Amino acid sequence: MRNRFLLFLFLLLLCAKGFAQQSTPPNKLDVTTFVVLGEGLAAGMADFALRDVYQQQSFPAQIAQQIKTDFPQPLIEPPGIGSAPGFPAPEVAVPAKGQTTVREGFPPGLFVFNLSVPGFKLTDSINRRPAPPLVWRNDRQQTVTNLILGYPALTLGKDVPLWSQLEYAQNLRPTLVLIELGYFDVLDAAVSGDPSLLPDVSAFQANYSQVLTAMTGTFANVIVTTIPNPLDTAYFTSLSSATRLVGAPASVLVQLYNLQPTDLLTVPGLAAVGRQIFAGNVGALPPGSVLSSNVASQISSRVQALNSTITSLAQQKGAIVYDLNGFFARLKNQGVLVGNRILTADFQGGIYSLDGYYPGTTIHALIANEILALLNKTFNTSFAAVDPAPLLATDPAARYTPSQARPYTLEELRAKFPRLRSASRGDRQ
Repeated sequence: MRNRFLLFLFLLLLCAKGFAQQSTPPNKLDVTTFVVLGEGLAAGMADFALRDVYQQQSFPAQIAQQIKTDFPQPLIEPPGIGSAPGFPAPEVAVPAKGQTTVREGFPPGLFVFNLSVPGFKLTDSINRRPAPPLVWRNDRQQTVTNLILGYPALTLGKDVPLWSQLEYAQNLRPTLVLIELGYFDVLDAAVSGDPSLLPDVSAFQANYSQVLTAMTGTFANVIVTTIPNPLDTAYFTSLSSATRLVGAPASVLVQLYNLQPTDLLTVPGLAAVGRQIFAGNVGALPPGSVLSSNVASQISSRVQALNSTITSLAQQKGAIVYDLNGFFARLKNQGVLVGNRILTADFQGGIYSLDGYYPGTTIHALIANEILALLNKTFNTSFAAVDPAPLLATDPAARYTPSQARPYTLEELRAKFPRLRSASRGDRQ
């Protein structure tokens, strides 16, 4: 009964604050209640799971620290929760081995401000709600949703509302909102190699408009991010770049696996090719190992169309746009210098965690800095940037150095695989 009373009282205070906000000029920045709607990227997903070591240094958390506002998060005990698309999904087990309460700080606070849920597509933000029981043995996504959006509400009784991500954000009466949605929509299609999974542009536009209208309707300042192109991440590697990791030149990979020179290998595909070449026993690659250039082109075109939609809607609704897509593209094309080290978007190049598509904490700091700079420019504020260099020492993604497989000589390759045709002059060098 006491918990229900506290919940009711807190909601009244939020509503009162919300009504007071309605007179706040839209060009004035109020950071009192900073709320984030997102998926795995904004949640701090990395290395196949969501867990505290990444959550505490996610780019929204680092922004909150610099703007000096409270930012409660649903911190998850190691080894974490959730699963990474493109890799085998573990069985639903809560708590997992090594976990006690799963959510840290038990009993947890009544509310969190980082509402990002790994695996969420745009429609999930609107429609998916927590639902009892807390743990769904056959539904991982519902379990993750419950632990982030429905905990402790699911334990407080039947009269406590169970909100969708969007409803939760509205009821918090935010003063500053960041929306990072759409990445999982295209990531799922990319790792599956299935363009039919890409969101329809018209449907996406309608859903995104609903989210954006709801958030601007709270009289908060709203920042939206464009959608990164998964092809710019370390999950996809060209055949020429794969040589560094598997030791065989692109022309040999084309012959051994009947590939096209423009095909891309996924992280699981790279692992399978490396094992097979080392063992001298080439066979069929597992599903999801190769992405054709045709499918890659369809994905890139759809990402561009969706980002045009986001930008147009933001202009209509008065939201601020941060080009996260452009940032990922720069990482792909140029890498980044942090301290005295150059990080690259190659697999194990220091930018991305082992899943290949979610970055480490150092890159989260750089994202935070770009958004902080955008706030400073837009609102004439002077928030300090994060120093990313100290994060390198503790960043799980940056602890890896680019792998360099011993390059096989032509003679070694032909001894392993007698059916290989003569290598080109470039391969002999």
